[in-house]
Amino acid sequence: MVKQYSVKVNGKSYDVEVEELTNSNHSSDSNIDHSREQQASPQPQKTKNEVKSEPKKEQKPVEKQIESSAKNSSIAAPMAGLVLEVKVKKGDSVKQGDKLLVLEAMKMENDIVSDVSGVIEDVNCKKGDNVETGDTLITIS
Repeated sequence: MVKQYSVKVNGKSYDVEVEELTNSNHSSDSNIDHSREQQASPQPQKTKNEVKSEPKKEQKPVEKQIESSAKNSSIAAPMAGLVLEVKVKKGDSVKQGDKLLVLEAMKMENDIVSDVSGVIEDVNCKKGDNVETGDTLITIS
């Protein structure tokens, strides 16, 4: 039996078909309609019994959110998430505690603030980007 669902991932809707399997009824892949798979998702599709385990990425500790060099400070993502809004641009002056961007993680909006005062040297993300823990988001000099 094939059931159709609409799934929303990161704000994008995808139509998917799920085939229910029983021990006595194993259908072949020829019964699956692959025409929408390429349209629906940019990621490779998994077949009914295929499970891919991806190696875990080494995560940097959240405490290392700001790494200072001789002149620059890097604001790193404290967690994986979606950039909802970038509040600064290259050349802006910021003070300690100023909001730099809004990061959504697990349906929670998190304000990422500056721990130092200075000038925005580089912005390495934009609205809609998915970031991983430890990714450098903004550089302040």
